[in-house]
Amino acid sequence: MRYRISAILLYSQLFTIAACAGRQVNVTTGSGATSPEISAADLRTRLYIYADDSMMGRQVGTPGNMKATRYIAAELKRMGLEPAGDNGTYFQDIHPDSIRGMPRGTQFAPGTARNVIGIIRGSDPVLRDEFVAIGAHNDHIGIRKTPADYDSLRAFNLELDRTGNPMWDRRIPADKRTAARAAIKVNVDSLRRIRPAHLDSINNGADDDGSGTVAALEIAQAMASAPVKPKRSIIFVFHTGEEAGLLGSKWFTDHPTVPRDKIVAQLNMDMIGRGEAIDLKEGGPDYLELVGSRRVSTELGDLVEKINTEEARPFKFDYQFDMNGDPNRIYCRSDHQSYARYGIPIVFFTTGLHADYHQVTDEPQYINYDHLARIASFVRDIAVRVANLDHRPVVDKPVGDPKAACVQ
Repeated sequence: MRYRISAILLYSQLFTIAACAGRQVNVTTGSGATSPEISAADLRTRLYIYADDSMMGRQVGTPGNMKATRYIAAELKRMGLEPAGDNGTYFQDIHPDSIRGMPRGTQFAPGTARNVIGIIRGSDPVLRDEFVAIGAHNDHIGIRKTPADYDSLRAFNLELDRTGNPMWDRRIPADKRTAARAAIKVNVDSLRRIRPAHLDSINNGADDDGSGTVAALEIAQAMASAPVKPKRSIIFVFHTGEEAGLLGSKWFTDHPTVPRDKIVAQLNMDMIGRGEAIDLKEGGPDYLELVGSRRVSTELGDLVEKINTEEARPFKFDYQFDMNGDPNRIYCRSDHQSYARYGIPIVFFTTGLHADYHQVTDEPQYINYDHLARIASFVRDIAVRVANLDHRPVVDKPVGDPKAACVQ
Protein backbone atom coordinates (compact mmCIF):
# COMPACT_ATOMS: atom_id res chain seq x y z
CA MET A 1 0.00 0.00 0.00
CA ARG A 2 2.79 2.40 0.90
CA TYR A 3 4.54 1.76 -2.41
CA ARG A 4 1.38 2.54 -4.39
CA ILE A 5 0.85 5.86 -2.58
CA SER A 6 4.46 6.95 -3.18
CA ALA A 7 4.17 6.02 -6.86
CA ILE A 8 1.04 8.12 -7.22
CA LEU A 9 2.77 11.06 -5.58
CA LEU A 10 5.71 10.77 -7.94
CA TYR A 11 3.44 10.69 -10.98
CA SER A 12 1.38 13.62 -9.76
CA GLN A 13 4.47 15.82 -9.20
CA LEU A 14 5.77 15.11 -12.66
CA PHE A 15 2.36 15.58 -14.27
CA THR A 16 1.73 18.94 -12.61
CA ILE A 17 5.08 20.33 -13.78
CA ALA A 18 4.58 19.05 -17.33
CA ALA A 19 1.01 20.27 -17.54
CA CYS A 20 1.91 23.77 -16.40
CA ALA A 21 4.77 23.91 -18.89
CA GLY A 22 2.42 22.87 -21.69
CA ARG A 23 0.23 25.89 -21.11
CA GLN A 24 2.95 28.44 -21.92
CA VAL A 25 2.59 28.04 -25.69
CA ASN A 26 1.76 31.05 -27.86
CA VAL A 27 -0.80 30.01 -30.46
CA THR A 28 -0.40 31.47 -33.95
CA THR A 29 -2.35 31.20 -37.17
CA GLY A 30 -0.16 28.75 -39.06
CA SER A 31 3.09 27.50 -37.55
CA GLY A 32 5.40 28.56 -40.39
CA ALA A 33 8.24 26.56 -38.83
CA THR A 34 7.73 22.97 -39.92
CA SER A 35 9.88 21.07 -42.41
CA PRO A 36 8.75 19.07 -45.47
CA GLU A 37 9.64 15.75 -43.82
CA ILE A 38 7.32 14.02 -41.37
CA SER A 39 9.08 14.34 -38.02
CA ALA A 40 8.43 13.95 -34.31
CA ALA A 41 9.66 17.50 -33.74
CA ASP A 42 7.16 19.00 -36.18
CA LEU A 43 4.32 16.92 -34.75
CA ARG A 44 5.18 18.18 -31.28
CA THR A 45 5.28 21.79 -32.51
CA ARG A 46 1.89 21.42 -34.16
CA LEU A 47 0.21 19.60 -31.28
CA TYR A 48 1.30 22.09 -28.61
CA ILE A 49 -0.43 24.69 -30.77
CA TYR A 50 -3.51 22.63 -31.57
CA ALA A 51 -4.15 21.28 -28.06
CA ASP A 52 -3.32 24.53 -26.28
CA ASP A 53 -5.69 25.84 -23.59
CA SER A 54 -6.55 28.79 -25.86
CA MET A 55 -8.41 26.36 -28.16
CA MET A 56 -10.82 25.82 -25.23
CA GLY A 57 -11.35 22.15 -25.97
CA ARG A 58 -12.41 22.69 -29.63
CA GLN A 59 -16.04 21.67 -29.10
CA VAL A 60 -18.04 21.93 -32.32
CA GLY A 61 -19.85 25.23 -32.72
CA THR A 62 -17.65 27.12 -30.25
CA PRO A 63 -15.05 29.90 -30.78
CA GLY A 64 -12.36 27.37 -29.83
CA ASN A 65 -13.28 25.05 -32.70
CA MET A 66 -13.50 28.00 -35.09
CA LYS A 67 -9.98 29.00 -34.04
CA ALA A 68 -8.75 25.44 -34.55
CA THR A 69 -10.22 25.24 -38.06
CA ARG A 70 -8.65 28.61 -38.95
CA TYR A 71 -5.29 27.15 -37.97
CA ILE A 72 -5.81 24.09 -40.19
CA ALA A 73 -6.91 26.22 -43.15
CA ALA A 74 -3.93 28.54 -42.73
CA GLU A 75 -1.60 25.56 -42.80
CA LEU A 76 -3.20 24.09 -45.92
CA LYS A 77 -2.89 27.45 -47.63
CA ARG A 78 0.76 27.77 -46.58
CA MET A 79 1.46 24.32 -48.04
CA GLY A 80 -0.25 25.21 -51.32
CA LEU A 81 -3.17 22.78 -51.18
CA GLU A 82 -6.14 23.58 -53.38
CA PRO A 83 -9.21 24.76 -51.43
CA ALA A 84 -12.03 22.21 -51.67
CA GLY A 85 -14.70 23.63 -49.39
CA ASP A 86 -17.57 25.97 -50.15
CA ASN A 87 -17.26 28.83 -52.63
CA GLY A 88 -13.55 28.49 -53.25
CA THR A 89 -12.62 28.32 -49.54
CA TYR A 90 -11.14 25.58 -47.37
CA PHE A 91 -14.30 25.49 -45.24
CA GLN A 92 -17.45 23.43 -45.70
CA ASP A 93 -20.22 24.55 -43.37
CA ILE A 94 -22.39 21.76 -42.03
CA HIS A 95 -26.09 22.22 -41.37
CA PRO A 96 -27.08 20.10 -38.36
CA ASP A 97 -30.80 20.62 -38.91
CA SER A 98 -30.44 18.63 -42.13
CA ILE A 99 -28.53 15.69 -40.64
CA ARG A 100 -30.52 12.54 -40.00
CA GLY A 101 -30.29 11.34 -36.42
CA MET A 102 -28.86 14.57 -34.96
CA PRO A 103 -28.04 13.84 -31.29
CA ARG A 104 -30.40 15.48 -28.82
CA GLY A 105 -28.99 18.60 -27.20
CA THR A 106 -26.47 19.30 -29.96
CA GLN A 107 -27.10 22.89 -30.96
CA PHE A 108 -24.89 25.55 -32.47
CA ALA A 109 -25.31 28.65 -34.58
CA PRO A 110 -25.22 28.47 -38.40
CA GLY A 111 -21.72 28.97 -39.76
CA THR A 112 -19.93 27.82 -36.61
CA ALA A 113 -19.48 24.14 -37.52
CA ARG A 114 -17.24 23.39 -40.47
CA ASN A 115 -15.06 20.81 -42.13
CA VAL A 116 -11.71 21.90 -43.52
CA ILE A 117 -10.84 20.44 -46.93
CA GLY A 118 -7.84 20.69 -49.24
CA ILE A 119 -6.60 18.79 -52.29
CA ILE A 120 -3.24 17.80 -53.73
CA ARG A 121 -3.91 17.16 -57.41
CA GLY A 122 -2.69 13.94 -58.92
CA SER A 123 -0.13 13.74 -61.70
CA ASP A 124 -1.97 11.36 -64.05
CA PRO A 125 -4.24 13.18 -66.51
CA VAL A 126 -6.97 10.53 -66.13
CA LEU A 127 -6.56 9.20 -62.59
CA ARG A 128 -6.25 12.69 -61.10
CA ASP A 129 -10.06 12.85 -61.21
CA GLU A 130 -10.17 10.08 -58.58
CA PHE A 131 -9.34 10.65 -54.92
CA VAL A 132 -7.78 8.97 -51.92
CA ALA A 133 -9.22 10.63 -48.82
CA ILE A 134 -7.18 11.15 -45.66
CA GLY A 135 -9.15 12.20 -42.60
CA ALA A 136 -9.12 13.17 -38.93
CA HIS A 137 -11.60 15.09 -36.79
CA ASN A 138 -10.96 18.70 -35.82
CA ASP A 139 -13.23 18.88 -32.75
CA HIS A 140 -13.15 17.66 -29.16
CA ILE A 141 -15.50 17.88 -26.15
CA GLY A 142 -14.81 21.39 -24.86
CA ILE A 143 -14.81 22.60 -21.25
CA ARG A 144 -16.03 20.83 -18.13
CA LYS A 145 -18.79 22.51 -16.15
CA THR A 146 -16.95 21.61 -12.94
CA PRO A 147 -13.12 21.64 -12.74
CA ALA A 148 -11.46 18.28 -12.14
CA ASP A 149 -8.64 17.48 -9.74
CA TYR A 150 -6.05 16.94 -12.46
CA ASP A 151 -3.33 15.07 -10.53
CA SER A 152 -5.72 12.74 -8.75
CA LEU A 153 -7.60 11.99 -11.96
CA ARG A 154 -4.40 11.17 -13.82
CA ALA A 155 -3.05 8.93 -11.06
CA PHE A 156 -6.44 7.33 -10.50
CA ASN A 157 -6.96 6.39 -14.15
CA LEU A 158 -3.43 5.07 -14.51
CA GLU A 159 -4.03 2.79 -11.55
CA LEU A 160 -7.28 1.56 -13.09
CA ASP A 161 -5.37 0.72 -16.25
CA ARG A 162 -2.71 -1.14 -14.26
CA THR A 163 -5.31 -3.21 -12.44
CA GLY A 164 -6.85 -4.18 -15.78
CA ASN A 165 -10.09 -2.29 -15.18
CA PRO A 166 -9.98 0.75 -17.49
CA MET A 167 -13.19 2.75 -17.32
CA TRP A 168 -13.42 3.04 -21.11
CA ASP A 169 -13.52 -0.72 -21.81
CA ARG A 170 -17.14 -1.85 -22.10
CA ARG A 171 -16.06 -5.51 -22.02
CA ILE A 172 -15.31 -5.19 -18.29
CA PRO A 173 -18.40 -5.65 -16.09
CA ALA A 174 -19.52 -2.44 -14.39
CA ASP A 175 -19.34 -3.99 -10.92
CA LYS A 176 -15.69 -4.93 -11.45
CA ARG A 177 -14.81 -1.39 -12.55
CA THR A 178 -16.68 0.02 -9.57
CA ALA A 179 -14.82 -2.24 -7.14
CA ALA A 180 -11.48 -1.24 -8.63
CA ARG A 181 -12.41 2.43 -8.39
CA ALA A 182 -13.33 2.05 -4.71
CA ALA A 183 -10.05 0.32 -3.87
CA ILE A 184 -7.93 2.94 -5.63
CA LYS A 185 -9.88 5.83 -4.08
CA VAL A 186 -8.17 5.11 -0.76
CA ASN A 187 -4.79 6.00 -2.27
CA VAL A 188 -6.09 9.03 -4.11
CA ASP A 189 -7.64 10.37 -0.90
CA SER A 190 -4.27 9.94 0.81
CA LEU A 191 -2.62 11.94 -1.95
CA ARG A 192 -5.07 14.81 -1.52
CA ARG A 193 -4.37 15.04 2.21
CA ILE A 194 -0.68 15.57 1.42
CA ARG A 195 -0.85 18.16 -1.36
CA PRO A 196 -3.51 20.57 -2.69
CA ALA A 197 -5.55 19.89 -5.79
CA HIS A 198 -4.49 21.12 -9.22
CA LEU A 199 -7.79 22.00 -10.84
CA ASP A 200 -8.37 21.94 -14.61
CA SER A 201 -11.52 22.30 -16.69
CA ILE A 202 -10.25 22.25 -20.32
CA ASN A 203 -10.43 18.99 -22.24
CA ASN A 204 -7.46 19.64 -24.54
CA GLY A 205 -7.91 16.52 -26.69
CA ALA A 206 -4.24 16.12 -27.55
CA ASP A 207 -4.71 12.51 -28.59
CA ASP A 208 -8.44 12.78 -29.41
CA ASP A 209 -8.02 13.87 -32.10
CA GLY A 210 -5.18 16.34 -32.01
CA SER A 211 -2.83 13.49 -32.88
CA GLY A 212 -4.74 12.53 -36.03
CA THR A 213 -5.14 16.17 -37.06
CA VAL A 214 -1.45 17.06 -36.83
CA ALA A 215 -0.51 13.77 -38.51
CA ALA A 216 -2.77 14.65 -41.45
CA LEU A 217 -1.13 18.08 -41.66
CA GLU A 218 2.32 16.50 -41.66
CA ILE A 219 1.28 14.08 -44.41
CA ALA A 220 -0.13 16.97 -46.43
CA GLN A 221 3.09 18.95 -46.15
CA ALA A 222 5.22 15.94 -47.08
CA MET A 223 3.10 15.20 -50.15
CA ALA A 224 2.84 18.85 -51.20
CA SER A 225 6.62 19.17 -51.00
CA ALA A 226 7.36 15.99 -52.94
CA PRO A 227 8.67 16.62 -56.47
CA VAL A 228 6.51 13.81 -57.89
CA LYS A 229 2.85 13.67 -56.94
CA PRO A 230 0.79 10.46 -56.78
CA LYS A 231 -1.28 9.59 -59.86
CA ARG A 232 -4.61 10.07 -58.10
CA SER A 233 -5.46 13.19 -56.17
CA ILE A 234 -5.31 13.23 -52.39
CA ILE A 235 -8.14 14.97 -50.55
CA PHE A 236 -7.63 15.89 -46.90
CA VAL A 237 -10.86 16.25 -44.91
CA PHE A 238 -10.67 17.49 -41.32
CA HIS A 239 -14.18 16.63 -40.11
CA THR A 240 -15.99 18.58 -37.43
CA GLY A 241 -18.55 17.27 -34.97
CA GLU A 242 -17.22 13.72 -34.70
CA GLU A 243 -17.75 13.86 -30.96
CA ALA A 244 -21.38 14.93 -31.50
CA GLY A 245 -22.21 11.95 -33.70
CA LEU A 246 -19.96 11.98 -36.81
CA LEU A 247 -21.71 15.16 -37.99
CA GLY A 248 -18.98 16.50 -40.26
CA SER A 249 -18.20 13.21 -41.99
CA LYS A 250 -21.89 12.49 -42.47
CA TRP A 251 -22.32 15.93 -43.99
CA PHE A 252 -19.31 15.59 -46.29
CA THR A 253 -20.26 12.15 -47.57
CA ASP A 254 -23.88 13.22 -48.07
CA HIS A 255 -22.82 16.53 -49.67
CA PRO A 256 -19.33 15.84 -51.05
CA THR A 257 -17.32 18.63 -52.62
CA VAL A 258 -15.86 16.11 -55.09
CA PRO A 259 -17.85 13.31 -56.77
CA ARG A 260 -18.45 10.68 -54.10
CA ASP A 261 -18.09 7.83 -56.59
CA LYS A 262 -14.60 9.10 -57.38
CA ILE A 263 -13.34 8.55 -53.81
CA VAL A 264 -11.55 5.20 -54.07
CA ALA A 265 -10.55 4.84 -50.39
CA GLN A 266 -10.57 6.68 -47.07
CA LEU A 267 -7.84 6.47 -44.44
CA ASN A 268 -8.99 7.70 -41.03
CA MET A 269 -6.74 8.59 -38.09
CA ASP A 270 -8.23 9.09 -34.64
CA MET A 271 -6.18 8.82 -31.43
CA ILE A 272 -2.83 7.66 -32.82
CA GLY A 273 -0.51 9.24 -30.27
CA ARG A 274 -0.32 6.65 -27.51
CA GLY A 275 -0.51 2.82 -27.46
CA GLU A 276 2.23 2.04 -24.96
CA ALA A 277 2.09 -0.64 -22.29
CA ILE A 278 1.12 1.98 -19.71
CA ASP A 279 -1.96 2.78 -21.83
CA LEU A 280 -3.24 -0.75 -22.46
CA LYS A 281 -1.96 -4.21 -21.69
CA GLU A 282 -1.40 -5.14 -25.35
CA GLY A 283 0.51 -1.92 -26.05
CA GLY A 284 4.14 -1.45 -26.96
CA PRO A 285 6.54 0.48 -29.20
CA ASP A 286 5.15 -1.06 -32.41
CA TYR A 287 1.48 -1.20 -31.44
CA LEU A 288 -1.23 -0.15 -33.90
CA GLU A 289 -4.92 -1.06 -34.02
CA LEU A 290 -6.60 -1.53 -37.40
CA VAL A 291 -10.37 -1.38 -37.68
CA GLY A 292 -12.51 -1.95 -40.76
CA SER A 293 -9.63 -2.60 -43.12
CA ARG A 294 -11.38 -5.59 -44.75
CA ARG A 295 -15.02 -4.72 -44.03
CA VAL A 296 -15.54 -3.16 -47.47
CA SER A 297 -12.51 -4.27 -49.48
CA THR A 298 -10.42 -7.34 -48.73
CA GLU A 299 -7.86 -6.08 -51.22
CA LEU A 300 -7.29 -2.86 -49.27
CA GLY A 301 -6.77 -4.73 -46.02
CA ASP A 302 -4.33 -7.10 -47.69
CA LEU A 303 -2.46 -4.17 -49.23
CA VAL A 304 -2.03 -2.52 -45.82
CA GLU A 305 -0.54 -5.77 -44.47
CA LYS A 306 1.83 -6.01 -47.44
CA ILE A 307 3.03 -2.42 -47.10
CA ASN A 308 3.66 -3.01 -43.40
CA THR A 309 6.03 -5.89 -44.19
CA GLU A 310 8.02 -3.50 -46.37
CA GLU A 311 8.48 -0.91 -43.62
CA ALA A 312 11.92 -0.66 -42.00
CA ARG A 313 10.23 -1.36 -38.67
CA PRO A 314 6.84 -3.05 -39.15
CA PHE A 315 3.95 -2.43 -36.80
CA LYS A 316 2.26 -5.15 -34.77
CA PHE A 317 -1.39 -4.92 -35.76
CA ASP A 318 -4.15 -5.49 -33.23
CA TYR A 319 -7.49 -6.43 -34.80
CA GLN A 320 -9.34 -7.35 -31.59
CA PHE A 321 -11.54 -4.24 -31.60
CA ASP A 322 -12.64 -4.95 -35.18
CA MET A 323 -14.40 -8.16 -34.15
CA ASN A 324 -18.14 -8.37 -34.76
CA GLY A 325 -20.08 -7.93 -31.54
CA ASP A 326 -17.30 -6.13 -29.64
CA PRO A 327 -19.18 -3.98 -27.09
CA ASN A 328 -16.84 -1.02 -27.57
CA ARG A 329 -18.19 -0.65 -31.15
CA ILE A 330 -15.04 1.13 -32.35
CA TYR A 331 -15.94 0.54 -36.01
CA CYS A 332 -19.11 2.61 -35.60
CA ARG A 333 -17.59 5.43 -33.56
CA SER A 334 -15.34 7.41 -35.89
CA ASP A 335 -15.56 9.17 -39.25
CA HIS A 336 -14.51 6.27 -41.50
CA GLN A 337 -17.95 4.76 -40.95
CA SER A 338 -19.60 7.62 -42.86
CA TYR A 339 -17.58 6.60 -45.92
CA ALA A 340 -17.96 2.85 -45.49
CA ARG A 341 -21.76 3.14 -45.48
CA TYR A 342 -21.48 4.29 -49.11
CA GLY A 343 -19.23 1.39 -50.10
CA ILE A 344 -15.96 3.36 -49.99
CA PRO A 345 -13.09 1.13 -48.79
CA ILE A 346 -11.73 2.37 -45.48
CA VAL A 347 -9.01 1.76 -42.93
CA PHE A 348 -9.20 3.16 -39.41
CA PHE A 349 -5.84 3.65 -37.66
CA THR A 350 -5.73 4.12 -33.88
CA THR A 351 -3.49 3.33 -30.95
CA GLY A 352 -6.57 2.84 -28.84
CA LEU A 353 -8.50 4.24 -25.92
CA HIS A 354 -6.66 4.92 -22.67
CA ALA A 355 -6.99 6.42 -19.21
CA ASP A 356 -6.96 10.01 -20.46
CA TYR A 357 -9.73 9.47 -23.01
CA HIS A 358 -12.23 12.35 -22.74
CA GLN A 359 -10.46 13.67 -19.64
CA VAL A 360 -8.73 16.98 -18.86
CA THR A 361 -5.53 14.91 -18.70
CA ASP A 362 -5.43 14.27 -22.48
CA GLU A 363 -2.56 16.70 -23.02
CA PRO A 364 0.45 16.98 -25.38
CA GLN A 365 3.10 15.94 -22.85
CA TYR A 366 1.75 12.38 -22.80
CA ILE A 367 2.03 11.79 -26.56
CA ASN A 368 4.70 9.48 -27.97
CA TYR A 369 5.86 11.67 -30.86
CA ASP A 370 8.29 9.17 -32.38
CA HIS A 371 5.51 6.57 -32.57
CA LEU A 372 3.13 9.18 -33.96
CA ALA A 373 5.64 10.09 -36.69
CA ARG A 374 5.98 6.44 -37.69
CA ILE A 375 2.20 6.06 -38.00
CA ALA A 376 1.92 9.26 -40.05
CA SER A 377 4.65 8.02 -42.40
CA PHE A 378 2.93 4.65 -42.69
CA VAL A 379 -0.42 6.20 -43.58
CA ARG A 380 1.36 8.40 -46.14
CA ASP A 381 2.94 5.31 -47.69
CA ILE A 382 -0.44 3.58 -47.93
CA ALA A 383 -2.11 6.63 -49.47
CA VAL A 384 0.60 6.93 -52.12
CA ARG A 385 0.43 3.20 -52.95
CA VAL A 386 -3.37 3.29 -53.31
CA ALA A 387 -3.18 6.48 -55.35
CA ASN A 388 -0.74 4.85 -57.77
CA LEU A 389 -2.65 1.59 -58.28
CA ASP A 390 -3.75 0.89 -61.86
CA HIS A 391 -7.23 0.06 -60.52
CA ARG A 392 -9.47 1.02 -57.63
CA PRO A 393 -9.41 -1.20 -54.52
CA VAL A 394 -12.02 -3.85 -55.25
CA VAL A 395 -15.21 -3.64 -53.18
CA ASP A 396 -16.08 -7.28 -52.44
CA LYS A 397 -18.28 -6.94 -49.36
CA PRO A 398 -22.02 -6.15 -49.34
CA VAL A 399 -22.96 -2.49 -49.05
CA GLY A 400 -26.16 -1.80 -47.17
CA ASP A 401 -28.45 1.18 -46.82
CA PRO A 402 -26.31 4.27 -46.07
CA LYS A 403 -29.10 5.58 -43.82
CA ALA A 404 -29.20 2.44 -41.68
CA ALA A 405 -27.72 2.42 -38.19
CA CYS A 406 -24.18 1.07 -37.94
CA VAL A 407 -23.87 -2.40 -36.45
CA GLN A 408 -20.61 -4.03 -35.46
